[in-house]
Amino acid sequence: MTDTSEERRGDFAVNLLNWAGAYMILFIGLAHVLTVGEHFLVATYLGLLFLANCAGAITVAASLYLDRYTFWAWLLGGVIGGGSFVGFLASRTVGLPGVTEFIGQWLSIAGLLTLGLDGLFLSLSLLAITPQGRALVTAIDQRKLGQAEAVEEEVLKQKAPGQIEREMDEIRTRIVPEFSDLQRHVESQAVKEQVEQNLRERLHDTLGSLKPTLERRQLGPLAYLVIPAVVAIFVIRRASGRNG
Repeated sequence: MTDTSEERRGDFAVNLLNWAGAYMILFIGLAHVLTVGEHFLVATYLGLLFLANCAGAITVAASLYLDRYTFWAWLLGGVIGGGSFVGFLASRTVGLPGVTEFIGQWLSIAGLLTLGLDGLFLSLSLLAITPQGRALVTAIDQRKLGQAEAVEEEVLKQKAPGQIEREMDEIRTRIVPEFSDLQRHVESQAVKEQVEQNLRERLHDTLGSLKPTLERRQLGPLAYLVIPAVVAIFVIRRASGRNG
């Protein structure tokens, strides 16, 4: 059978069941480890069984608390609790193999406490493992969810329209200043870009108008050189014509 922890995760009733089982099996293990010394004196195998009970209880408690492999944890915990339950009854009635000291000793506080915890854990394990138990836990979760939804709907119904309108006004009051700041920032950026574009266009027009003037000024020195040369040639030819 597959683990059902993933599909149960987040359910209130299932989590509560797992936590209760974890604490209960942990108490069972602690009760056994507190009395392990006297059982070692009676029979070595009893002491070893009590130590194994404690180790298994810690493993089960950790798995249930962390919500890991919960099906197998409940199954192992059921074996531990069931074994402890049957062992206590057998030790007080017919006796255990080689051990008759506990026959008839029903007034053991630790034994009766452990017996009650074993019975409670076995009952919880039936809820966690059997289909009927899981259906009951799921029904409890659904009922709790339905109650929560009903309470939420009632709260919404009790809210007056004026209260809802006031809440909307508060939201608008918080949003409008931020939107205005954003709008001013965008407008200032647009104005800055427009001014830069106008300056670039004016500079381009100014340079275009100065270009012919610059070209004419560059031809001035050449004209001053050509005109004297032409005059000199004209004078020399006139002089040579007179001599001829």
